[in-house]
Amino acid sequence: MRNFLKLTNFEFNRISKLLFSLMGFVLLIQLIGVFFEVWMYNNRIDSLMTENQMTEAQALNQVGELSFAMVMYSMFFLGPIFISVGAMLFYIFLIWYREWFGKNTFIYRLLMLPTERINIFFSKLVTIVVATLTLVGFQFLALLIENSIFNALVSDPFLSEMNVVNLISQDPLISMIFPHSLDGILLVYGFGAVIVGVLFTAILLERSYRIKGIAAAILYAIVVSALLASPFAVNELLLNGYMYPGEILFTFAVMALLVLMVSIVISRKLLNDKIRV
Repeated sequence: MRNFLKLTNFEFNRISKLLFSLMGFVLLIQLIGVFFEVWMYNNRIDSLMTENQMTEAQALNQVGELSFAMVMYSMFFLGPIFISVGAMLFYIFLIWYREWFGKNTFIYRLLMLPTERINIFFSKLVTIVVATLTLVGFQFLALLIENSIFNALVSDPFLSEMNVVNLISQDPLISMIFPHSLDGILLVYGFGAVIVGVLFTAILLERSYRIKGIAAAILYAIVVSALLASPFAVNELLLNGYMYPGEILFTFAVMALLVLMVSIVISRKLLNDKIRV
């Protein structure tokens, strides 16, 4: 356990620069979005009042109140999230491949550590999951800060004040990032952990067998996709929608857990017997 914790701490220290950079980038761009939307709205109101000689009430009636939803559903908000997701996906591959392609082949040192080699797999998996959850938690905190700044910038007559939680629930994409229940959190981020585990196994297949490993990794991904889709396919094609949504999700969760266990077993075998350095 001590060696596993040391490995995890080591991996988290390596990802920390990327993590803090993404946090700063997300907050900066989203704050720019807040100020930009408020500036654009104020310019439009001022234009109507000066050029069209409207009163404040008339301008408000024509333009409508400004809500934080204008920021949340804009690319100023969603763009940094997409970039962060892309960065984390890239890091899933980097966390393994840099061990082989760095200035010094660090994989030699990792594989020679006095610990079970599967701990390398677990430490990298935990690092990705914890880093992702840290980003999500930071994004929610940033949302609260941005909403407070937004409410302070917009004058009361023009402000449509909305609860951040309600805004999250109104958008399917954002509500997927911030599930409203513990079950939702376990389903979304548990599934994410399974996908990371599958990708790790695919990487180790490629590292173990090179060209043949690429074909094996693709085949493994296809089989995994079929297994994960099977509860939905069976319910629709064979059972004519007989299963309740809760039953489908439970079956899906069992399949996902099975996939993760298989990925761990395969990865352990590859790390112990097949991996090349």
